[in-house]
Amino acid sequence: MCLAGVFSQAQETVESVRRQIKAVEAETAREKNMHDAEKKRHAEFVEVGRKKVQAISAQSKALKAEMDSLKAELKHISEIRQKTMGTIRWYESRKGKYNESFAKVIDSLVPVFESDFPYRNEETVKSVREIAEQLHKGVIEADDALNRTLEVFYDRIRLGYTTEVWKGFLQVDTRSVPGTFLRYGAVASIFVSNDGNDVLWLARTADGGYAWKNVSDDLAMRTVLKDVMKVAEGKTAPRLVTIPVAFPKEGE
Repeated sequence: MCLAGVFSQAQETVESVRRQIKAVEAETAREKNMHDAEKKRHAEFVEVGRKKVQAISAQSKALKAEMDSLKAELKHISEIRQKTMGTIRWYESRKGKYNESFAKVIDSLVPVFESDFPYRNEETVKSVREIAEQLHKGVIEADDALNRTLEVFYDRIRLGYTTEVWKGFLQVDTRSVPGTFLRYGAVASIFVSNDGNDVLWLARTADGGYAWKNVSDDLAMRTVLKDVMKVAEGKTAPRLVTIPVAFPKEGE
């Protein structure tokens, strides 16, 4: 019985040791599985990190290459801008000199218009001087100045194709005489006072200018000019009349 008890106790001890061994093995297996899982997660984390680093490195290289390209482009643009600014400065300088020279040419036309047929000369001279001054100051461009100057010429040319009659006053000696003016193109002008006593026509002077010539004492000329005025005013039937025209000496 003693041997049986000892055996039974020994058997229970062996079973207990087996259970403990199994428990240790199970815990060891669980820890191993946890370690393997942790190791796998770590390996995945490392791989993800490595890929991210590679991606960031690639992006950094691409950004650096793009920055280098932008720097080169900016440098190229800066060089072009400097060349363009140089060209603009050269052009502005030439433009300023051209405008200054052209303004002087336009202003030199003043004496021509001053000595032209005496009809609205002051307005014409004022317009020409204004154009030259505005061009000189840069208020207008050269093409605008040219067009306006040509328009002044056209206005003077159109005088040769028109006839005009108007009422006004003429300074005769010390008297301001009321009467009627006739302008025939840009070659003749006549004045007849309201009372018919003063009859004048615009004649050339020795210095190439113009002056009113009184023909009140010349009965033939007086009669002719009065007839001219009547026809111009429509006070008589239209007919051919003689109009005195003054020619410069070189045209005679």
